[in-house]
Formats: sequence, structure tokens, C-alpha cells
Amino acid sequence: MTPPVKARSGHIILEGRRSYKDLVRIYPEIHKRVVEANRPFMKEAEPLLPEVLLDENLRDLKRDRKPAGYNRQDAAGIRLIFPIPADGRPEFYFYKAFRAQEVVQITEQVSALLRRRSIKHSVEYDRLQLGAVRGLPPGSGLLPPE
Repeated sequence: MTPPVKARSGHIILEGRRSYKDLVRIYPEIHKRVVEANRPFMKEAEPLLPEVLLDENLRDLKRDRKPAGYNRQDAAGIRLIFPIPADGRPEFYFYKAFRAQEVVQITEQVSALLRRRSIKHSVEYDRLQLGAVRGLPPGSGLLPPE
């Protein structure tokens, strides 16, 4: 399948009998790519945050637990999110508040890293269930009368 040009989210779902522990050796490289993608949006007051998050996430992965990811950045930055798996298969995704080429690029780069390590996975884009569009409440005066 050909990846899209832009996406809001790029999902990597581990297949087979894979677990979070399988990501221990490769996670530092994934984390490094996310930090580098967010470098322009970093706040100078938090220079140690990426290293602290890396240590926390590696600790969780070694214990085969769902890590926190990298979800503490500016709205323009890329986030790395580990959702609670609905079907028991570990997954993570890269997310940006708007459709962007960077999401597709980092997803494809990480997928290539996983393939080199023989970690079976699948890749999907824009799979988030964002819910129905919410309108303005009735009686707010901003909707035309019915």
C-alpha cells in the first residue's frame, strides 16, 4: 500500500505474539526521531524532559507495560502516543493536530526500523475516532432559527 502524502495520525500495530518488551531495543531510536522532529518547538526551560521521558518509557517497556510516550509538546509538534489496546495488540501512533507530511515520514521511518529488526507490524493512517462534529448549542443565537 502506498502511504498518503499527509496524515493526522500514523499507527503502527504490532502483529503476532508481540508485546511492549519487543520495543525495548528499538525504542531509543524511535524516541530520538520524535525529539528531533519536535526540536523547533522545544521550550528552553525543559532541556532534560526528553531524557527523563526516555528513561520512564524504557522502564515501562522492560516490564512489558504500556509506556507514556511523548505527549508533552506544543500543538504544532508531533506526539507519540501509546493507546490502551482494545484488542490486546500493542500499538503506538504519531499524531499532529493537523494533516502533515511529517507524520507520514516519521511513521514510514519507524516502520522501516521495525522491519530491519524483524518485528512484524502493520501501518495505518488517520485511524483515530474523533467522534461526531459538535455544533453550537440551540438557543446560543449563533444558529439560524429553525
